[in-house]
Amino acid sequence: MPEAWRKMWVLVFYDLPVTTPAERRAATGFHHFLVREGYERLHFSVYSRYCGSLERAQTFERRVEAALPARGYICLMRLTDRQMTNMRRWIRGGYRPDSDAESAPPEQYQLF
Repeated sequence: MPEAWRKMWVLVFYDLPVTTPAERRAATGFHHFLVREGYERLHFSVYSRYCGSLERAQTFERRVEAALPARGYICLMRLTDRQMTNMRRWIRGGYRPDSDAESAPPEQYQLF
């Protein structure tokens, strides 16, 4: 089997309710869990993580399953490295999904 077919990525897609304060806390907690586990944001509720092997991918799948909120729709998909390299992305106009106006660097730094 070619090496690019052995290496794995795990993608997590989710849509969680946020109508009550408890649901908002659960959704935020799940988001923070994914970030702590090393997932990178691909889109608003789509996160990916490189795992290197099927066994490692299965480990992260079990971790996601253990952290699922009580309500919501969560979908997990495994892709080979070869499949992931076929993904095409367009980022236009300087837009970065993780950037906010508040997190833009200041025009001038103050040293003292």
